[in-house]
Amino acid sequence: MRINKPIAATIIGALSTIPYEILTRALKLLGYAKYTVYELSSLMITLNRPDKVLGSFMSMIIGASISIILYCAIAIIGWFGWDHIILKSIFISLQSWLFLEGLFMWLIEGRNFIPLRPISDYYSQFFCVFIYGIILGLLFQKYIRTK
Repeated sequence: MRINKPIAATIIGALSTIPYEILTRALKLLGYAKYTVYELSSLMITLNRPDKVLGSFMSMIIGASISIILYCAIAIIGWFGWDHIILKSIFISLQSWLFLEGLFMWLIEGRNFIPLRPISDYYSQFFCVFIYGIILGLLFQKYIRTK
């Protein structure tokens, strides 16, 4: 059976957010983080009411977008090669996190819709984005890479 690789890349990106959310929920339960990734994603729309369901849709859309950008950069445009795909996916996910965190702070925290988050929240998000990149790279290597 032939796999449509852009659609597979999109699905991989969306599903890679699930372990990211599980890890941030664990950190929230331990008292280290104030918000999970799905809650933070929902705040971009609700501004001051975190919602996990809305956040899951937002986060999966963002994860799918990051994944399709990585796929296009590797397979279609050819900027990167397939070698060291895990490191490249970590790099793309961290760059996306920097951009999205800046956007998030400008949209929400800069306008006093929610109180400023503790610094530990940023560390938990950073660590979990790193995990997202690893999972994304491993799944790309297994399901997308052409031998």
